[in-house]
Amino acid sequence: MSDHNIIPGIHNWCDRWCEKCSFIARCAVGIKELDIIEEEQKGNNPDFWEGIKEQFTNTIKLIDKLAKEKGIDLDGIHDEEWEQIEKENEQKRKEGMEHPITQIASKYLKSGLDTLDSGIIENKLNSEIEKFELGLEKEAHSGITQLKDAVDIIKWYIFFISAKCQRLVMENMDKEFEDTEFPPEERSYNGTAKITLISIERSITAWGVLLRLIPEYQDEILSKLVLLQKLQGLIEIEFPDAMRFIRPGFDE
Repeated sequence: MSDHNIIPGIHNWCDRWCEKCSFIARCAVGIKELDIIEEEQKGNNPDFWEGIKEQFTNTIKLIDKLAKEKGIDLDGIHDEEWEQIEKENEQKRKEGMEHPITQIASKYLKSGLDTLDSGIIENKLNSEIEKFELGLEKEAHSGITQLKDAVDIIKWYIFFISAKCQRLVMENMDKEFEDTEFPPEERSYNGTAKITLISIERSITAWGVLLRLIPEYQDEILSKLVLLQKLQGLIEIEFPDAMRFIRPGFDE
């Protein structure tokens, strides 16, 4: 964080798609990701994994140091306290999984994966490649590129949306622990809601591309768009200040 070019906290409100991010070189996590990508391209490097191990060790030492400075006893929770914490967490998890936002996100995840695994998209891609091989280069190249881009977007966000929705519901249940000194649009749950809504919007766009390119599967694709729009509506109702949240770097 001593590098003045780094935007503090930018990684807290992103979609984790570092390879597509224009801020990767200004993000502490992104810079580490660049190092990982570079090492992976070189192959299995024992020194690289040794470095990861060393980072983990240093992180544990840092946690211990900060805990001691703040008077936090990391080993100070008794068995009875753990049992109570786990009981409360289990109840929250149960309530969270029953929440409409979580339910629809789970339906979208399952339905979307079913379509991705069905061969529909692969068949269309093979058809476009065949056009390319027959000499219809301009038309086929455009179709292949759009199809691949749309599928990449859908695949990237399909698990991300489900995970973020679960987190969003849990954060919503813990609103009473938010610092009331901050206005609603600056509170953590609205940051999570915003990146979730952005991911949903991008996924809607991508499925829309498939709807145009594969009209014969209109009903199949439309069902995903309906789920996403329902999810979008629920989040917007429950988190009306979400889009006012300012993400460092992205929204400044």
